[in-house]
Amino acid sequence: MDDRSGLDHCRRKDHVAERNNVKERILRAAAELFMEQGFAGTTVREIGERAGVGQSSLYHHARSKGQLLRELHAHQAQELIELLEQVVSRDASPTIQLRGVINAFLSVVHTHRPVVTVYLRESHALSEDAREEVNHERHKVDSMVESILRRGLESGEFRPDLDIRLTRLAILGMCNWSYQWYRPDGPQGMEEISEYFADLAVQGVLASRSPDPQMAARPS
Repeated sequence: MDDRSGLDHCRRKDHVAERNNVKERILRAAAELFMEQGFAGTTVREIGERAGVGQSSLYHHARSKGQLLRELHAHQAQELIELLEQVVSRDASPTIQLRGVINAFLSVVHTHRPVVTVYLRESHALSEDAREEVNHERHKVDSMVESILRRGLESGEFRPDLDIRLTRLAILGMCNWSYQWYRPDGPQGMEEISEYFADLAVQGVLASRSPDPQMAARPS
């Protein structure tokens, strides 16, 4: 590679990095505004102002605020699925995996609260085809959580009267609703909240003869 081609290559890399940076700023601004004002109450101009980009640049990266809403949902779903796939693939007991599920959900609330809020609260504003995509991804999440519960039930680790669907709804509802009240500067950190929620869930599903290895390992 001669000097000129090397310089061109560096410029292309810088251009791509700048494009990605601008798009990230736009998505972050959209998520914050959708959380603060709702999707319907937010204008494209406000998103551009919050992101610090001009209207021509904004329209270059996003044709509409509906496109941004769709991309935010897609990013959230993909990140959550990747985290849960790591949990499900782990060589661990259903109890440990269930704790991992709760930690995954709450860690995303902690790190990406605006996006989580939009994902859980604004899906009604998606186009019909985008809503179908989101529902498909949510079904994947539900299936992975239910697979852990089913494995615990079949192995005898979880109580024999466990209703898998209701248990999944209870656990995910508990985790998802935290976006409404969790604050980073609140009285409890997310790590403490995650541990507490996991204790509640695990003690609710364990068979009476099945110890929780994580609780047993804690100092008394």
